[in-house]
Amino acid sequence: MEEVMEKLKLLVEGMKELFPDGSPSINHGNVGLLDILAVTTFGPYRAQEEVLGLKVLDPEKNPRVLSWVTALNELAVVKEATPAHESLVSLLQFIRDNNIKLAAN
Repeated sequence: MEEVMEKLKLLVEGMKELFPDGSPSINHGNVGLLDILAVTTFGPYRAQEEVLGLKVLDPEKNPRVLSWVTALNELAVVKEATPAHESLVSLLQFIRDNNIKLAAN
């Protein structure tokens, strides 16, 4: 998780340089590659936080990323493609539990 947080910090710093006025604008009719990467990585942040028990997107530390991901999560195409929160939590918990079992062997 530490590595993810380091990469997130780099993303935040890069966003400050590339988008000094805030988060990137979202073209509802044409989602870009960076938008897709952001929403696939951080879109399910609430489920990730619930399973991991720690804050992934902190509104105080990375408000731009949180704002961007929140806006992406509100897109109809993202809502249609995203599984229900409970399903994501179950899947992530299953993956986490299996990884813990494998690490113990």
